[in-house]
Parts: sequence; C-alpha cells; structure tokens
Amino acid sequence: MSGVIFGIFVVSLLLFIGMGNYLLLSQKAGVYPPKRILIKKAGVLGAGGAIFLIVGLLFFIINT
Repeated sequence: MSGVIFGIFVVSLLLFIGMGNYLLLSQKAGVYPPKRILIKKAGVLGAGGAIFLIVGLLFFIINT
C-alpha cells in the first residue's frame, strides 16, 4: 500500500510542477498559446494536483 501512496504523491508533485511551468510561460511576452489558455491549463493541473494530494493524504492517514 505504501507504494501506491508514494505513486499518488509523485503524480501530485508532477501536476504541481506542470502548473508552475504553465504559470511561468504565461509571464513571458509573445508566447503561443495565448496567456488565458496557459492560465486555464495551469488551473486544471493545479486542481488535479490538489485532488491527488488530498487522496494521498487520506490514504496515508488511513494506512497509519
């Protein structure tokens, strides 16, 4: 079970890194796709990361 929990935390971390990448890209001038699209993508990745983080924490608490 600890491997599954670790995997969930890794997926959460990757989603948060992707969110940060899109947010950094949206700050640059002259990027394609438009900034509003990048911010939407960052929001979706951030929400997914938060969901996986909550699920991982719940599994961690239940497992201990």
